[in-house]
Amino acid sequence: MDKTSTGSWKEKLQKRWDIFYLKWQIYSMTYFLEPWEKCLVNAFIFAILGLLIFSSYTFLPGYTRKLVNAFLPAHSALSDLDLDHQRSMEFNIH
Repeated sequence: MDKTSTGSWKEKLQKRWDIFYLKWQIYSMTYFLEPWEKCLVNAFIFAILGLLIFSSYTFLPGYTRKLVNAFLPAHSALSDLDLDHQRSMEFNIH
């Protein structure tokens, strides 16, 4: 295979990727943010996600257990946590 055709293929792919990445950055507004602002936004998103997971496990344990068991094997590391949480709910210990 000729090196010039390979180089031009890689260059075309790189150009297309660069254009796509720039459009994605502008669309997601990360192009206009400074690095410390990006970290702050990411931290906020992860905090909200963590609180959502924690609250769903705390206030909807049955549904969350079913959801976790649907995606993980039956004998997972979370099974011990499920049993502990179930025991605490039986004795009204929160």
